[in-house]
Amino acid sequence: MDRAVRIALAGMSQGYYATHYTRFLALRRDVEVVAICDEGKTTEYVQECAFITSRELAQELKVPLVHAYSQLLDMEPEAVLICSETADHAWMAREALERGIYVFVSKPLCFSTADIQLLEGIFDIEDRLLCGNPLKYELGITELRRRLMEGEIGRPYSWRIMVNHQAMIHQDWERNEQRSGGPLGTYGVYLFDLARWLSGKPLQCVYALGGNYATPQIRCPDTVKVLGESEDGSLFVLELFSGIYHPYPFIAVEAVGEKGVLRTCYDNYATISQTQGGTELGTLREEDMGAKEMEHFLQVIRNGIKVRCGLSDMRYTVNCIEATGKSLLNGREIRIGGKGVL
Repeated sequence: MDRAVRIALAGMSQGYYATHYTRFLALRRDVEVVAICDEGKTTEYVQECAFITSRELAQELKVPLVHAYSQLLDMEPEAVLICSETADHAWMAREALERGIYVFVSKPLCFSTADIQLLEGIFDIEDRLLCGNPLKYELGITELRRRLMEGEIGRPYSWRIMVNHQAMIHQDWERNEQRSGGPLGTYGVYLFDLARWLSGKPLQCVYALGGNYATPQIRCPDTVKVLGESEDGSLFVLELFSGIYHPYPFIAVEAVGEKGVLRTCYDNYATISQTQGGTELGTLREEDMGAKEMEHFLQVIRNGIKVRCGLSDMRYTVNCIEATGKSLLNGREIRIGGKGVL
C-alpha cells in the first residue's frame, strides 16, 4: 500500500463538516490524521458548533490537539482541512498554500472579491486548492449532468435550481453576515457554481428579489429568487429557501431541453427523465456526499486529478453572489463580467 497521506484539521466552527470529514479520513488506512487545531476557541464555543469538544474529538481519534494554526502548520502536514468561520477561510488557506500544503476548504471558500484576490497568484493553486461544494458529489446531480452531457434532452434552454437549507443561526458568527456571508453567501455556491457546472454556461446578468421571512435573527434575506440569463440566451431560475422548517426537498433541478426534460429532486430516485419516449426513473440514491468529497481530495493529492471546485469556480460564484446582493439592494438587473460585477 502507498504511504499514508498526512492530513490535519484546522478549525471546528463548521462543526458537522469538521467532525464528519475527519472521522471519515481517520478510518482510512491510507490516511494519517496528524492533529486537530481548535484555533484557541473556548470549550463552549466548539461544543455548540460541533456537539463535541475539541479535546474529546482528539481523544476519540487519538491525535494531538493544538490551539494555534501556526503550530498546526509547523507540524508539516501534507494537507489541511479548513473548517473555521467562513471569514477566516481565505487567509488560512493562503498560509497553508504558501507552504506547499494541499488545502480543502469546507463550503463555502468565501463570499467576497477581497478574499478571492487574497488567494490569486499563488503557485499551482488550481492544482492544490479544493473548495467544498457537496452537491457536486450528490448522485442525482452527477447523474443528471452525465445525461445532459450525453445529449439526452438536446440543448437545454431553461433551468430551475432550488435549494432549501435551514439558516445558520446557532452561533454568533453564523448570525453575523460579515462572518458567515448570510444565507446567500453560505449557499450561493450551491446555486451559482452548480448552475454553471451543469449547463456549461456562465450567467451574464441577474435580477433578484428576496426577503427575511422566517429567521429575524440573521437580519438579512433568508429567501432569495434569482432570474438569470447566459450569453446564449438560456434562462435560469435559481431559488434559495433558508427559512423553511417543514419537510421540503433539499435540492431540486429541472433542465428543459429541445427533446425533453430532466429532473432531479432529493428523494429516492437520482433523476427522472420525461421525453416523448416515456418516463424513466434513474438510480436509487445511496451515498455520502462528504465521503465523496474526501475521496476526491485524496485523488487530487495522490494522482493530481483536476479539482471539481477550484478558485476559478469560486471567483465566478462570488461575482454572482455580489451581483445578486447588488440587485437585491437596488431592484435592478445587474450584469456580470469576467472580472466581476459591471
